[in-house]
Amino acid sequence: MKKILFFLIVCNFNVDIIKAQTNIYHQFPDSNAIWNIYYSSGCTIGTDIENYSITTSGDTLINAITYHKLMTPFIQYFLAGTCGITHVAGYKGAIRQDILNKKVFYIPPAETTEQLLYDFNMQVGDTVKGFLETFSYHDDTIISIDSVKVDSTYRKRWNINTCYNIYFIEGIGSTYGLIEQSPGCITDQADYTITCFQQNGQTLYPDTTTNCQVITAVNSLDKISNQVKIFPNPSVNSITVQVDKIRLIQIIDLCGKTVKRFINKCNEYEIDINDIPSGIYLIKIDTDNGIFTKKIIKNNIWQ
Repeated sequence: MKKILFFLIVCNFNVDIIKAQTNIYHQFPDSNAIWNIYYSSGCTIGTDIENYSITTSGDTLINAITYHKLMTPFIQYFLAGTCGITHVAGYKGAIRQDILNKKVFYIPPAETTEQLLYDFNMQVGDTVKGFLETFSYHDDTIISIDSVKVDSTYRKRWNINTCYNIYFIEGIGSTYGLIEQSPGCITDQADYTITCFQQNGQTLYPDTTTNCQVITAVNSLDKISNQVKIFPNPSVNSITVQVDKIRLIQIIDLCGKTVKRFINKCNEYEIDINDIPSGIYLIKIDTDNGIFTKKIIKNNIWQ
């Protein structure tokens, strides 16, 4: 599916971008950390949308070296058409960091040889190498370096890819799914987004107010999702979306194409759908409490 670019709305986020750099190195988390991730991709006919967490989960010895395990407890998914589930719950590999050299190393599941995951020493023009290195014919290079405010401190941020809006953030990782290989600038690749990051029980990214609990079968994300109201559905002319703290609304067809996109700051929004063909669509709602996806039906006539 075509990549959907996400833009941060400064007035909604407490994440301020500045050109100045910070000289304080923020270590990569090795315990009590949660990354919540949104994934969407198209298949031959349909769309696969998944929400899941990656968490730190204790230590393990590999080749007599201590690593910190990464786990995914559960996958929340929405499948349309012929798509199948892409991700599975369970062990996601292990990490260790070299704090002195500002590097993080990774051993994927079922492997025992470590690879470079992050190098937080990179400068503008450097090529991204290691596990996250792009599978594209064209390497990712560091385009720019700036700082982003995370909680009350500034952390360095590396722009590695403008085609998919991918950044490495010191102490957080890649905004493209944490441990997902870059697609370079190949079109129609999957969309990964870190929707939030929590450490030691406190949400740090994209702000300190976002609900960032571990995604499980029965967690609060399910309860909040049930509070999303969309009516009438099916509809001919318009639909109304009701949920707290809306940031962004997108209507996506079953081929993965975004047909409507709205930036919104309200708790209720009416969307005119007169100009889209009849059929089944996905409505993706980005809120302060998470990203939710539901199915809507556009009819040509009232039924």
